[in-house]
Amino acid sequence: MSSSRRFAFPRSIVRVGLAALAFAALAPGDGLRAAGPGGGRPAANRTPPTFNLGGVAYTDVRAQFALIGYKAVYDAAGGSLHLRGSDGNEVVFKVGSREAKLNGLRLFLGEPVLVHKGAPVAATIDLERFVLPILRPARITRKPVRTIVLDAGHGGNDSGTRNQARKLNEKTFTLDVAKRLQTLLADGSWQVLMTRTDDRFVELADRAAFANKAKADLFISIHFNAVAAGSDVRGTETYVLTPQFQRSTSSAKTGPQDKVAYPGNRHDTRNAVLGYHMHRQLLAKLKSEDRGYKRARFAVLRLVDCPGVLVEAGYLSNDAEAAKIANADYRGDIVEALYAAIQAYDASVGVPPGP
Repeated sequence: MSSSRRFAFPRSIVRVGLAALAFAALAPGDGLRAAGPGGGRPAANRTPPTFNLGGVAYTDVRAQFALIGYKAVYDAAGGSLHLRGSDGNEVVFKVGSREAKLNGLRLFLGEPVLVHKGAPVAATIDLERFVLPILRPARITRKPVRTIVLDAGHGGNDSGTRNQARKLNEKTFTLDVAKRLQTLLADGSWQVLMTRTDDRFVELADRAAFANKAKADLFISIHFNAVAAGSDVRGTETYVLTPQFQRSTSSAKTGPQDKVAYPGNRHDTRNAVLGYHMHRQLLAKLKSEDRGYKRARFAVLRLVDCPGVLVEAGYLSNDAEAAKIANADYRGDIVEALYAAIQAYDASVGVPPGP
């Protein structure tokens, strides 16, 4: 995907930011229910120790996970913390790193894990808005998933990323995957809409506006990646919106945009669950390299007022991976992975349709 397109901000970021701030206080709730260790009855006002380190709220990781019944093994010398639940889920944190692993998948945190008074601590937002919702989706109030909007990246005069040698354009493959996914989803209980159905250009803000007008319950943006140099880079990346007050994965330091609550931030915890299932299913089906489950403030993710995800299913700049993407059967595998992820997400936090 062309970075100039996916990062584009509206002409008036101030206007959008102020409008979003009006409901910023609602974002932390996101339909969450306080619950006990098994996702059942609420815990009785138990909160783990929290510390302010460098202006960032941090939480004692072992104490937090003990509340949900996880066993911890901390290697202070190696700086690694392994956490395992009775449900089989496993999380690994590395001191000094923004990268963690959840059931073997690479997750990128907003802040590095630190040590405070001998205890490993992680940013409270990383735990509450990213990791814990994935592990305990039952704590999220269920909402029906009825309308799904598929967003085929680029189109028209915006070809997206390219493989010049093979004459391959991203816009062609994103549309093909979206159309095939629409056909597959149409057999279920969902209404499926597309931001574009042919080779035409659609502004990023208009894609989000289309989904908002349709009162979408899910927004899935489909893309293929590329790098200007280093054709050996390959693999799959998955993105959800960066929570308010956090750095995006690609940001080395904080910036003014981190303080803004965007419409998409109303759905932070659902975004976390959706992105996890997308990343997991794509890697399992494609057997591709894990480039990471990441957060970013892409325009479509900022502005869409429902759970949203942007997938980079492979690198067109890598000849071997581009050859796979050009193969219709391989794109069929991408479609099947996206379909399975939607089913898994719906089973986790959706509401079964009535008779």
